[in-house]
Amino acid sequence: MTKNFLELIKAYKITIPLIQRDYAQGREEEKSKANNFLSSIVDGTKTGLNLDFIYGKVDEEKKEFLPLDGQQRLTTLLLLHWFTSLENEYIPELNKFSYEVRSSTKDFINKLTQKDIWEKFSKKDIKKSIENANWFFLSWKNDLTVVALLNMLDLIEKKFENVNSKELSNITFEFLNLNKFKLTDELYVKMNARGKPLTDFENFKSNFEKYVKEEKIKAKLDNEWLDIFWEIAQKEIAEEKKDISEAPKLADEMFYNFFENLTLFFDLNNLESIEQSNLLKFKFSELHVKNIETILDCLINYKENDVYTIREIDIFQDFLKPYIKNDAKQSVSYEHRARFYGLTQFFVKVGCVSDENKEIFKSWMRVNLNLINNTTFNNIENFKNLILIINKLSENITDIYRHIKTITLKNESEQFTEEELKAELIISDLSLNWEEEFIKAEKHWYLDGQVKFLIEFADNILDTFIEYRDNFFTLFDKNKIFQEPNNNDNISYQTIIHRALLTYGNYLPKHGNGDKFTFCDYDNRLRVKNENWRRVFKSEDKYFQKLLAGLTNADVETLLKSQIKAYPIDCNDWKLYCINPTDDFEVISRAKHYQIKFIDEDEIYLNRGNTEKTSWQWARVSELYSYYLYLQYFQGNTIEPFTEIEYWDSSSPKEEAPCIVLNKWYYQKNHIFDIAIYYVKGFHIVFRNRNGNSLPANITTILRANDFEDNDNDYTYKEVIELCSYKVIMGIVKKLCCELVEQE
Repeated sequence: MTKNFLELIKAYKITIPLIQRDYAQGREEEKSKANNFLSSIVDGTKTGLNLDFIYGKVDEEKKEFLPLDGQQRLTTLLLLHWFTSLENEYIPELNKFSYEVRSSTKDFINKLTQKDIWEKFSKKDIKKSIENANWFFLSWKNDLTVVALLNMLDLIEKKFENVNSKELSNITFEFLNLNKFKLTDELYVKMNARGKPLTDFENFKSNFEKYVKEEKIKAKLDNEWLDIFWEIAQKEIAEEKKDISEAPKLADEMFYNFFENLTLFFDLNNLESIEQSNLLKFKFSELHVKNIETILDCLINYKENDVYTIREIDIFQDFLKPYIKNDAKQSVSYEHRARFYGLTQFFVKVGCVSDENKEIFKSWMRVNLNLINNTTFNNIENFKNLILIINKLSENITDIYRHIKTITLKNESEQFTEEELKAELIISDLSLNWEEEFIKAEKHWYLDGQVKFLIEFADNILDTFIEYRDNFFTLFDKNKIFQEPNNNDNISYQTIIHRALLTYGNYLPKHGNGDKFTFCDYDNRLRVKNENWRRVFKSEDKYFQKLLAGLTNADVETLLKSQIKAYPIDCNDWKLYCINPTDDFEVISRAKHYQIKFIDEDEIYLNRGNTEKTSWQWARVSELYSYYLYLQYFQGNTIEPFTEIEYWDSSSPKEEAPCIVLNKWYYQKNHIFDIAIYYVKGFHIVFRNRNGNSLPANITTILRANDFEDNDNDYTYKEVIELCSYKVIMGIVKKLCCELVEQE
């Protein structure tokens, strides 16, 4: 049966089914073919043109036609009739054309073919005019079909400015209703060789829409809500200088990640692990759908800077990371989930963030972030417990500081106790504005919400709290501790803090029940903080409080160095060798991750093992007193006849002590000599023959004359030299070396 487009659309609603591919004729890479096709149609409006068979399935009850073949031609004919009717007579039947491939395509065509929209356009700059229209969603540029439709309209404008829509009646095709052949739906799908696989997000939407009763929610999925993710994707693409064509795929991925991560909250009580959650199999309730609508509606105008006064973190964007990925840094973490959950509870219980509720939002989120950022997540049970606490807190979001005092927990965390204390101070006297001063402290890169030690230092007095806080900021200045902008460790400043603090006493936190301690690392990961500086802050000895109290507005580094130089000299005091008040060099940085093994004051080792900051299973070490001696007298020097001086670490200090080595004296052909100086309850000096041969007589004569005794072909100085006798050691070594030089 021969028909033209208007005859078909007046008889049936034309619906492009879900199994069809996107509209391709308007793609940029198809431009040449599209121009040839349009030229043929222009000619056909005068002479007539038949476009061959268009066939598909007809639903006579609904008066609906679903094309199996002819989608591309029909879509182009729709655009031709729409454009050529501009400035003339509106064709209402065009509004019966619809796409089920994407909701955004469906919404765009529906909007475009409405009379009140149609009336606003002329045949000039049609593509640009549509894109600038206030009803045009930015996210529609994420839809390949919408992009192709706009491209095709641009081409049509160049060729059909003088063509009347009535002339398109000469463009015909052979219409074939496949119902007459009694094809099943399954066969219909199989016949569609042009079908395309759906993305994960499209599969999810198809499933999710089964639970959605309101059409407005379905429409939002491809319009207002998709715009949220489209804008983030565009920004990320621009920042990473990637091809903008990747933005649509990224936006879909983010939207899918959002739903996958959000659904976990709904199913949390039924899960024993994160991996058990399955978005595509989850059954959404009416309440779930309602909450999703509320959350996404609030996210339309949500800005991350709404929380920047509390913490400069991107709560929403972090939540859009992949659900599970091998690289933990690239996937959504428990912390990311919990932060966003706190945000959603505000949306659901209070509403979208606005000028009217920003103060409530600030108070709610600061308590949440303090708790979340100071919770260790080892498994899903830790996460479930925190979500339970957030739920209890959310029972009265608008009065969070009074409400927190009414909550009873089985095992109250240290951070929860701190939040109770801070809430009590905040509401005790509102004129003091404790909350604002807490926020300033909690934002600090290292404190991150845990500031109870400063409150205790100040005895709950606000002015004193501010003084201690500001002194802490001066001391723990990130630009000084790390060399910004490269963020490399500034070892010099870090160890100055260690040395100054050590002048007040032995502050070193102990690790476990063993003999390992730390000067403290500055890494701000939660576990590292808990095992390092936080133990010092909370220590009953108050050394850190004394250090802070001694700081003034003067240059902090100058003050710390003055504190170091004032330390009394006592060569039997192990701390002296770490503080080192009289010299510029320091030994603390020799300890990897600032970890030491302190067996007693006469046996102290510096970690040299290849370990992580959170690992204490190390063995290779330097020894404190011999390494100090090396730095003071030997580093960078040579003493003939030895051509090199170095410090040797040891992995078995009980069997072979770490030592200073005067090395590489190649004597004649058969001998390699060195001198080792090590400390084991005193200093020992050993002359060694590294190749195992017997020593020449002239060498042994010199060694014996200098009070060295034979010890299985090595020669050891006969006395153990006391800790304080560095000059004695140097005198022995230099005298021996001078005599050895004469034998060469």
